[in-house]
Amino acid sequence: MKRILRGFVVATAGLLSLAAVPPKPATTPLLSLWRLDCGNIEDERASPWTDRRMPVSCYLIRHGTDYMIFDAGMSARLIGMKHPTMELKETITDQLKRIGVKPEQVRFVGISHYHGDHTGQAKQFPKAHLLMGAGDLASLRSASPPQGAAPTHLEPWLRQGAPLTELIEDHDVFGDGTVMMLMTSGHTPGHTALLVKLAGRPVILSGDLWAGNRDLLTGDMPPFNTSFAETEAARNRVRRLAIKHDAILVIGHDRPDIGSLPAFPAAAE
Repeated sequence: MKRILRGFVVATAGLLSLAAVPPKPATTPLLSLWRLDCGNIEDERASPWTDRRMPVSCYLIRHGTDYMIFDAGMSARLIGMKHPTMELKETITDQLKRIGVKPEQVRFVGISHYHGDHTGQAKQFPKAHLLMGAGDLASLRSASPPQGAAPTHLEPWLRQGAPLTELIEDHDVFGDGTVMMLMTSGHTPGHTALLVKLAGRPVILSGDLWAGNRDLLTGDMPPFNTSFAETEAARNRVRRLAIKHDAILVIGHDRPDIGSLPAFPAAAE
């Protein structure tokens, strides 16, 4: 009987010692962020002392072996065209080719909102999973899409059954909290921003929550915003998140902000 008890005690002690061993931490996937050149557009609200040529930004995020595009810039039809207010010199796919990324490797396309300078080249990734605010998708499907929207840019998802997720709240893109689409309605009904928790320093890509740092300082908003109150609430939320995560805030049409990220083909990590 004593031998049995002694064996039980030894076995139990062994189990306790195993339980005390902390679990091996999961390997964090490599996370990188590239800023892409997706064109320029003339800013009708520009002040006399600012550049009227407003950059159109879009981004590539690498998460391990997966890739995500956030915003899809101006339409590729602008290349070689002499347009009075818009220009585009290189497509997204041509830029990705320079770093060895093929369109079919892009798993997700996240769109901040429905304006055409953010959706223009989405169709270059027809097999990707679209992530977009439900309010914006509803507007695109309506009989009278809002001014500045181009539903044809998103035909694979709106009409051809390509996979999509309609966002009504924050969305964890890769399931590990490193890349989060943030609901920031107000500029449009389903506007979103993107939080990328890079190892070096997190980055928040704010879409068109602000047009530029001028709006950050003055509180101004475009007259066509769908809700001024929601815009202000979303701006306050993003400010708090930037402080909480000690994140770099990148305003999508602000040249100095975009310039805070490494110039392509270098990446922030």
